[in-house]
Amino acid sequence: MKKIIIYLILIIPFISNSQTIEVKYRENRIVTPENLSKMPEEVKKVALKKNYYNLTFNSKEGTSLYVNDSLTKNIDSNNESEEKNDREDYVEIKIQKSQVTYKNAEKYYYKNLKENLMLFEFFNGDQLFNGKDSLQNWEWNITDEKKNIEGYLCKKATSNWLGYQFTAWFTEDIAINLGPEKFDGLPGLILYVGTPYYEFCAERVKMTKNKVAIEKPAFTGKTYTLNEINKIMTRKINNLKPSITTEQDGNKTTTKETVIIKQ
Repeated sequence: MKKIIIYLILIIPFISNSQTIEVKYRENRIVTPENLSKMPEEVKKVALKKNYYNLTFNSKEGTSLYVNDSLTKNIDSNNESEEKNDREDYVEIKIQKSQVTYKNAEKYYYKNLKENLMLFEFFNGDQLFNGKDSLQNWEWNITDEKKNIEGYLCKKATSNWLGYQFTAWFTEDIAINLGPEKFDGLPGLILYVGTPYYEFCAERVKMTKNKVAIEKPAFTGKTYTLNEINKIMTRKINNLKPSITTEQDGNKTTTKETVIIKQ
């Protein structure tokens, strides 16, 4: 009982003194130098691209919103595009649409901690999924490892969720059950989440007494859970069948792998 009382004493002043918490996150792929050196220049630009998002938390209402920062925008392409280079082995990507807007970088995650509710939008090409789910049961394993992120002492936690491995670093100095995108479930704000191929990194944490109203979205039509979307995406990936062709020009042999992306 003493531990619970002490915990509440520590939390109540924090909640009452900080009306709003704002965190800016950077998201990017993790690419090894070896893999990067094998990529065509246009593909390399995409692999190195950084996207930025803002998390806003209203401590009074227990609601949060994770959306694009002004530095993350759509990219428009007016014509059908093909990415090539002078390598003998390369990947040729054809986009079968006259104009493409890359909405995959757009994100919208609304959470209500009091109602155990998450509403979100998920883009796959130009296909939009409206999502409705509870806060996920991450079953984090909290370790004894510690490090400093943006001036906050953080602890390391790991999870195997829907078959994927995740590593998170969270700080109990900001004792709220939140993090970027769909991530939460730890006794402190998550400042970093990583997989072997992708990472979410907090670059700025700001606490103010300003009141920020976070409106609950109203979706029309069918909604999907995260588990349902994961199954849909897995089926699509399994159905991708690249076309591989080989061309002979004298003593030179060129192998092409073409992936058709229908959007």
